[in-house]
Amino acid sequence: MRKILIAATASVIALSSAAIAHDPPGYLNAIFQWPESAVPTLDGNLAEWDVIPAELWITEQDLVQSSERVDVYTGPLDVSSIAVRMIMTWNDETNRTYWGYERFDDQSSGGGADDLEGVVDADHSGGNFWNLDGQTDEEIARTRGRHAQTSHWYFDAGFSEVWTWFWMTQADWYDDPQYTAQAHRVIGEVGSGGELTQFAEWYQVYWDDFNWQDPAGSVVHDFEVDEIIGLAFHLYDGDGERSETCNCWSRWALSPNVQSFGDADFLSDFVLLEVDDSIEFVTAVEDDSWGRIKASLAR
Repeated sequence: MRKILIAATASVIALSSAAIAHDPPGYLNAIFQWPESAVPTLDGNLAEWDVIPAELWITEQDLVQSSERVDVYTGPLDVSSIAVRMIMTWNDETNRTYWGYERFDDQSSGGGADDLEGVVDADHSGGNFWNLDGQTDEEIARTRGRHAQTSHWYFDAGFSEVWTWFWMTQADWYDDPQYTAQAHRVIGEVGSGGELTQFAEWYQVYWDDFNWQDPAGSVVHDFEVDEIIGLAFHLYDGDGERSETCNCWSRWALSPNVQSFGDADFLSDFVLLEVDDSIEFVTAVEDDSWGRIKASLAR
């Protein structure tokens, strides 16, 4: 796994070891910030994302196997058969995170086997966000996803043909456009067993206190420059043999520790960057012409 050296600001350099205490130990990556005038247009074309330095993207080369259905799966992921680049970014004024995802897979399995999951502990509070011993059913429902949230994303007409699934919660309001929206495109046929290329971009807010019964009472996190968050990418690949009783997959992540599903102590550390003024961004004034340019680009 490659390690990212960050020298963005003096305060980042001065971070104490106590602040960087998640998994893998000693790992620190960065969250790129867009200026408000250049937040990504959600259209499934990632051309404007190419301004982001390559070292901030997570690729298949950064991932290790973190879960395998050994009872039904025929073997580990062949990294030569899959190529991905994925990233979480942010913008201060909108207080949203913006995600980009590009994936080539030589075997399109479909059926929920070739997906992406993101886990975010926005206030870096750590700890359990699944359930605690001795809790009642009501307390468990309140705990799940309360201070860290897990989103399972489908960009190929996946589970019940939804695109985002916060499977920890009983809430039915988290996919409202004020919280999240996406655009994607697919080259190839989903579930055909053949080659598939996906491009997706979406925005997402996160909560310091997510109350599944009370959207208005839930506390949205206010992202700030230089703060550290906990973040995990879970990449699924379903190249194993499949049958009516086997939804075969392998899961890959920055850390092999499977506890990142429900314990934020096992997420990876990322720091939120300032806008890099040395980058020439496409602004909102140029958006119409940029949209036409992007539409003509073959990716």
